Amino acid sequence: MPAAQAPLQAQASQQAINLPHKAYMLPESVPMWPPVWWTWLIVAAVVLFIIALLILWYRRYKKRAYRREALSNITNSSKDLADKDCILLCHEMVRRCLISEGKTETAALPSKTLFETLDNQMPVKRKFTSLGNDFIDGPYRNQIELTTEQRSAMIKNTSYWIRKHHA
Repeated sequence: MPAAQAPLQAQASQQAINLPHKAYMLPESVPMWPPVWWTWLIVAAVVLFIIALLILWYRRYKKRAYRREALSNITNSSKDLADKDCILLCHEMVRRCLISEGKTETAALPSKTLFETLDNQMPVKRKFTSLGNDFIDGPYRNQIELTTEQRSAMIKNTSYWIRKHHA
């Protein structure tokens, strides 16, 4: 019996179904994307927002190039310098950063006044006055000798100020 049903099924599938109402025109299938007309406006706004963030990040990166240069100068040069020259380098980098930020009046202050002014914005453990008179008056002394702890604290505090200052 199953063999007899096979030819009947083949004939039925070959016969077209005759439907009434052939005059109706059906629309094409509705796509899933975009779901509404204003979706493209939201996509464009998101893309513009991302582009604006990238532009702002690049401007900030270019504006802070002096900080990266000063930090690399301190870390690379301080190892080979004498104590007095290392103190001079730290003073110079602080003043150059101030000048780069447009604070020429602050950069022109005497060392003692300058570092007291900068200490107002620094945390207690990173203040320049905690380094002692060797750091502040060091460039004006004839002979100065620092311990390795004093020297590393001086470089750390100066590097911290360069990274975190808002002159």
